[in-house]
Parts: sequence; C-alpha cells; structure tokens
Amino acid sequence: MARHDTDRQTFYFPGLRMLSRAEIDALPEGRRKAAEASGDPGVWLEVPCPKEACFKGKDKVCIEALAAEREEREGLWMRVFCPENSCVATGGTDLP
Repeated sequence: MARHDTDRQTFYFPGLRMLSRAEIDALPEGRRKAAEASGDPGVWLEVPCPKEACFKGKDKVCIEALAAEREEREGLWMRVFCPENSCVATGGTDLP
C-alpha cells in the first residue's frame, strides 16, 4: 500500500543517530538483505532502547518522538484522541 504525502508527519526523535555507510556494512548480512528485500525506501537509525524497552512485539518498535512545531503536536493529539473532530462541542450544554 502506497503512502500519501498527507500521511507523513515531521517529528524530532531525541537520541536517534543515522548510521554511517561503514556501520551499515558492518550489520549482519541477513538484516541488510531483509531491509533491501522490503523494497521500501528507508534509512538505518540508531534508536535509544535501554533494556529493550522499545520493543512492543513482532516487528513493532515504540520510540519517543516530539512534533517539530507546537501546531503539529496539537494536530497530532486531535487526530489521535479526537478523530474527525468527534470531541468538538457544536452546541450548548447544561453544564453550569
């Protein structure tokens, strides 16, 4: 399934580091071949993961990210917790 540009967001990942060509070449051959076989473009990054805390299951990694700008953070929160403005009040309430 192709990703659309609207599916992409900009985030700052504290502690991540892009691997150099030499470091990529030093990775086990199986890992490199698996990445190449996926056919998807990507980069190799070094991710902070003390005591393997970032592993959340098969093929799932969870890493800390911060939106690049305040507006993006608010937009991300709304998309996750209030999809399609489902929690936006559109009428009056009986609250005092």
